[in-house]
Amino acid sequence: MVPMKLLFADSTTRGYGTEQHAAALAIATMQRGHVVRCIVRGGSSMEAILRQAGVPCVAVPPGRASGVRLVLQLLRLAQRERPDWLVTGDGRFHWVFMGLRRVLGARVAFFRHWPVVPKSGRTRRMLSRRADRFILVSRFHRDEYRRQGMNVARAAVLYNPIDTERFRPSPQWRAKTRAAFGIDSSSVVVGYAGRMVRDKGIFTLLEALESVLADDPQVHALWVGDGADAAALRERVRVSPCAARHHFLDWQSDLAQLYPACDLIVVPSISAETFGRVSVEAQSAGVPVVVSDAGGLRETLIPGVTGLVSAAADSAALAALISGLIRDGERRASMGAAGREWVCENFSFGQIAREFESLLSEETPPSPD
Repeated sequence: MVPMKLLFADSTTRGYGTEQHAAALAIATMQRGHVVRCIVRGGSSMEAILRQAGVPCVAVPPGRASGVRLVLQLLRLAQRERPDWLVTGDGRFHWVFMGLRRVLGARVAFFRHWPVVPKSGRTRRMLSRRADRFILVSRFHRDEYRRQGMNVARAAVLYNPIDTERFRPSPQWRAKTRAAFGIDSSSVVVGYAGRMVRDKGIFTLLEALESVLADDPQVHALWVGDGADAAALRERVRVSPCAARHHFLDWQSDLAQLYPACDLIVVPSISAETFGRVSVEAQSAGVPVVVSDAGGLRETLIPGVTGLVSAAADSAALAALISGLIRDGERRASMGAAGREWVCENFSFGQIAREFESLLSEETPPSPD
């Protein structure tokens, strides 16, 4: 393996799946021995994740004209480092990278995370024909872009890398997190982590949990996240007869301490997901999952082995699957162990970094200027 020089760029301040994917890929490639540099927003979750992992990065302070300063810093960094590859999933940098490609001779790798194709025909042509690598995050994602009329002949699929050393079973964190909420060791905890918006299926899950919690006083719900519908969700819980067994936390960029406290994690999206990072992280922590059949979520587990798949937006079906797993502790344990093994084999930093290396090393037809 010949070490490569890679420059990653991201301008967001959030810490959800898209941003964590970029940070994880930068960390994974650095751990494989490549020279990695990053440019990010100062104070962002991505900066914190990268610095904790020891990845060199330039952080541009937030404030007026920070977008311009971000681009100027990127130009300086690229000229100084002379990277082999410029990598981003942030559309802000597409055309800047294409200009640097022409001037510096660096190649560009563009990730796309959104389920909808770009509105601009010029951007679609740039991604599908001119970029050296155009990368989507699931087979569903590629099929969906094809269905929407985009040329995906050169589009590759690369799943999200997961830090299987950080996301792992932990009896210590299980006990500590449960104690913080006053949940005893004999209770069963059903968890949700993600944006609190209707499309993520939070109200479908709430309806399912209301019947589950009413049937079994030993079941608790742990909600982690924030978003436009968080207040509405909390209000519905407040007037629920089982309100005392719903527990809320704002979004945490590091969920490694929270997954082990749960006995199962639910990803109940009602709109198509391109992937489903929470599902894979939970399985890495030895926690079985129940996901909706929405887009690429089915690719994040082995149905019936590491978790279960429910019809999207069907609270009764979701409640039945959750109840079945609550009653069957042995099945939860076997699914958790199988999920941990499967994620380590297929989504670990080392595995995805090797696949990324292979993708960047492939011979492809020259991209037109």
